[in-house]
Amino acid sequence: MISDGSYKKRNLVFLLCAFFLLLSCTTKTSEKNPVIYKGSINMNAASPWGEIYPLKGDWEFSWGNLYSPNTGYVASGQYFPVPGIWRDYSPEFTLQGHGSYRLNIHKTPEQRNLAIYVPRIPGVYSVYFGKRIIFANGINGTNRFDTEFLAHPNSQIYLLDSLDTELIVNVSNYRGNFLKGGIRNPFLIGDIDSLKLKVVREIIWETLLVAIIFSVGLYHLIFFASYRKDLVPLFFSLFCFLVAFYSFVTSGLQYVLTPELTLDLRIRMEYFCEACLVPSVYMILRTMYPKQFGAKWMAILMSTMFIFVLSVFVLGEEELIYLYSFFMHVPPFYSLILLAILGYAWWQKEDRARTVFLSGIILAISMLNDVIWGLYEVYFLMPYSFPAALVGFIAFNSYIISLRFTKDLEKVETFAELQSKYNEQLRLNAEEKAKYATLVDQSMDKGFHSLIDQLESKESSDKSLSKLKNELSQTLSGVRDILDLMHHQGGKEELVEDEMRKFVLKNPLFSHSEIQTVSQFLRIDECLQVQRIFSDAVKIGARRSGESKIFWGKEGDSILLRLQATGVVETKEEPSTLLEADLKVRAEKLGARFFLLSEPGKFEFELRLHS
Repeated sequence: MISDGSYKKRNLVFLLCAFFLLLSCTTKTSEKNPVIYKGSINMNAASPWGEIYPLKGDWEFSWGNLYSPNTGYVASGQYFPVPGIWRDYSPEFTLQGHGSYRLNIHKTPEQRNLAIYVPRIPGVYSVYFGKRIIFANGINGTNRFDTEFLAHPNSQIYLLDSLDTELIVNVSNYRGNFLKGGIRNPFLIGDIDSLKLKVVREIIWETLLVAIIFSVGLYHLIFFASYRKDLVPLFFSLFCFLVAFYSFVTSGLQYVLTPELTLDLRIRMEYFCEACLVPSVYMILRTMYPKQFGAKWMAILMSTMFIFVLSVFVLGEEELIYLYSFFMHVPPFYSLILLAILGYAWWQKEDRARTVFLSGIILAISMLNDVIWGLYEVYFLMPYSFPAALVGFIAFNSYIISLRFTKDLEKVETFAELQSKYNEQLRLNAEEKAKYATLVDQSMDKGFHSLIDQLESKESSDKSLSKLKNELSQTLSGVRDILDLMHHQGGKEELVEDEMRKFVLKNPLFSHSEIQTVSQFLRIDECLQVQRIFSDAVKIGARRSGESKIFWGKEGDSILLRLQATGVVETKEEPSTLLEADLKVRAEKLGARFFLLSEPGKFEFELRLHS
């Protein structure tokens, strides 16, 4: 059995490490960044060895023009901040469009290892060092039909081999997220070894993050498979898998592993994950606190989220982008409702509701931070706080699930002790019942047989004495039935179907018999009568040398027992008249009809009971 303490500690430590790993995964940049002035930056005063600088500032921007080595750059005299999206530059810049950015970079001969890091930005873009193209994820076009996405290059770092370099970036956002046209993420400049180290570090952190969250989900799924009494680990494992996939989709790791995945499909995967996050959290909370989250209106409200999930598969690329931008306003509303009801569960003093509520507050605030960034390009917390908060949410709630498991174990141990005491009491009761049944059997047997012997010694022509003798025999048979039921420890099937199957196994001539399980439709005393009738019928005429068959099962509204046998009778253990009389009495007790045909070469018996 898993140790309670080790389970909780391992879960908490294992998941908290992922949270701190993500927090530590931030790129350090120098506070004394070189200044960009009107599309030009001078690196002469900078010490790039071991340092990385973001190329933030005003770049020259030419709207509606694309650079090519043949035609050159069309100067516009307009400068706009980078990172930035052109919908914020000027009202004349449409959501879908194309343009080119230019930045002149000057360095000294000593800065031989100076390199540029090209970020991932929305749409189709290409990067030039002067007339030499160094990076392109597709073909830039002036409309949707001319623009084509091909694949994301794995290399993002390029050495500056000239003292004066003209950095030019063409952007066409007719494909992908056209609401973010421009350069959303900063280009970086610095020592090439530092930039390579940064890329490697990011890949390591992102791989660890995805692997850890996926492992946590797999761990809880295996835990649920071995302990299925609680559905929380199942829903929590599905939530972890969803977060792991979301972390992969929103990371740079996806560009390395799936460089040819289309921009449209990337957006659909990200949208799908975000649309499923709130319902998955709701399923966990509904299982943990059914009293508060089990209301019908809550289920109807949360089911509306599947409208957005369905839109991932049915809408076109442009329609999906517009709906996605609207959807960004929806999760905070749903989260507010979940938090309000969770606070109500805390007020009602539900187990661990306070801890879940506080972790939910952190998750909701971080979600709001990323939503505001997605809508207005503004952070009020650290960048990418939502993935970090997701990891923290997973860590705390995994710890809570371990506490639920510990509590269940304590209940199981208590139940096991009670079950052991109950079983011991059942054993003692069974022994007492068997003891008294034996005493009753012995005393009744002696008493009834003594009376029957006295009646047989009387004048046999006296009909009243003969009738009394038959009634005493029937009474003795009934008492024996009661005593047999007192001794019986099994169920109805053991009395009827198991006895028939044992008989078939011992008699190969009955191998084609059909025995259905229908004893559940009868009372246990009726099952005993059927067993006795079957035994009497077999003794009367079923033991023959020819092919035989038994049918026991449902036929219409009745339960039917049919025995058919052919051939010569092999043995005759008891006088058939006595058995037929007993059979008749038992059939009357059941209120059943029976048919009996016993000839030298053929035997048929049929008993029909109303179910």
